[in-house]
Amino acid sequence: MLQTISAQATPQVLTEDLIEHVCAQRAYHWLRLDDRGRFEGAGFDEQAERALLELCDVTDRTMQAVVRRGPASPEWAEVLDLLDDWCAQLGYSVSRTDPRYPQLVRAYAAAERQAVELVRRRFAGDGVATPAQPAAPSPLLSTMTELYREHKSKATKRHQVMTAVSVWRRLVDFLGDVPLSSVTGQDLYRFYEARLNADAERWSMKYAHGLARRTVREVFELALTLDMMRGDNPDTLMKALPRISRAEEATRLKPRRPFGDEQLTALFASEWYRPEATTWTGKMRKDLGARYWAPLVCLFHGNRVGEVMQLMTSDIEVVDGLPVLHFRTDVDEDGASVLADIGVARSLKNADTHRTVPVHPELLRLGFLEFAQARSKADGPSALLFPSSMPSKDSKHPKLGRTYEQAFLRHVRDRMAFGSGFANHSFRHQLEDRIRDAQVMGQAWPIGLSLAYTGRKRLRDADKGQLAEPGSERLYGRGFSPKVQLPYIASLDFSRVKLPPPYAEWLKASGRAHDL
Repeated sequence: MLQTISAQATPQVLTEDLIEHVCAQRAYHWLRLDDRGRFEGAGFDEQAERALLELCDVTDRTMQAVVRRGPASPEWAEVLDLLDDWCAQLGYSVSRTDPRYPQLVRAYAAAERQAVELVRRRFAGDGVATPAQPAAPSPLLSTMTELYREHKSKATKRHQVMTAVSVWRRLVDFLGDVPLSSVTGQDLYRFYEARLNADAERWSMKYAHGLARRTVREVFELALTLDMMRGDNPDTLMKALPRISRAEEATRLKPRRPFGDEQLTALFASEWYRPEATTWTGKMRKDLGARYWAPLVCLFHGNRVGEVMQLMTSDIEVVDGLPVLHFRTDVDEDGASVLADIGVARSLKNADTHRTVPVHPELLRLGFLEFAQARSKADGPSALLFPSSMPSKDSKHPKLGRTYEQAFLRHVRDRMAFGSGFANHSFRHQLEDRIRDAQVMGQAWPIGLSLAYTGRKRLRDADKGQLAEPGSERLYGRGFSPKVQLPYIASLDFSRVKLPPPYAEWLKASGRAHDL
């Protein structure tokens, strides 16, 4: 029985290995059919022998003519149809515009003539053996897509998996769905070079040499581990990487800019902070708590947007008289049930992101603790702090806080026209800049305190030399207590930022005090 490969939706790119496999299968097919007629059935009588020998003669003349005369041969179109049908039987859709298609035609004709000659020798009494069925060529690049997705998903967040798989698919599109073992270091060099010089969606060198290359290397390592390819990882054969100028690279890097004091003041006076504004619809029109508090929590705590949008009311509590804020993933049984019902879970970037910090005094002045306690009283300690964070039950890819995140990005980027590089992460960067600016002689923060407060694993490049970076000692003990942190974070300078009025006053002025 023929060894088949799943049919491809797009034309199969022809390679030396694939051409050899297609033609070897054809020669084997001839002799296997002859075996069945000659030895597994009643054998060939004289009439059957004459018919088969006549077929051999016709086939031989046809293949000679095709090789000798090319498209001028009367049998040209018929042979190409037979060849394409044969490839389709093996599971390959080939294109006649493929640069190697003429090579395939010649090899196919040679295989046909070779098989005919062996059948003739059998009729002459020679004991010609049928060769072993040819082994399938190396699996194709596309066979790794789902295998890699499954492998990556076990320890990686969904959006990161999607990005990595997208890189691999770009490689498949560029090279064609060729066998894994056929890819060379030169192929990868050409791929990265093409992405750096693409007409649209050009990559930066940082992306091409970093995430993209790591992804491609990882997929080939997985293929080698699963014994799906032969030879070396082609990434190791690539001894150089394509480059672009520094000036061009700078235009492609997506900046992550900090909010300035004037921008923050403008934000807190913008439509985002007008409860009665008709701009907002759906969840963001109703969830005034998220509109008011999420930017402020990010301002004073420098947290990632996902960290604030997955907060539950139980994450804000008073411990030994000090209001504290927990950034964590664990939830009680009721909270787990609520999240499991719609297929979401709380997540943080890494272990260093889990932290307990004192609620910033300015948030307390604005009424954050009272807001959290009112939410807990209304919906219980397992309720999300911001109702708009809950995704719809019918969401295909549910994510806590997606509605807020997208709405805020559109507001600062489009309505306020802050430009590229400004989004939720801008709160984080502005706080880290304030921490760095606070490092003056005699008032420097303790080693590792800034990382503990903002949930970073290591210092930014901008902070190296300004803040003392911890060593292995950060791995031991319980870290900085909220009481130790409080004097330092309370001393950060926000004096040039005009904040909105306290939450209760803000709601009262809008006529929606019942939303407190």
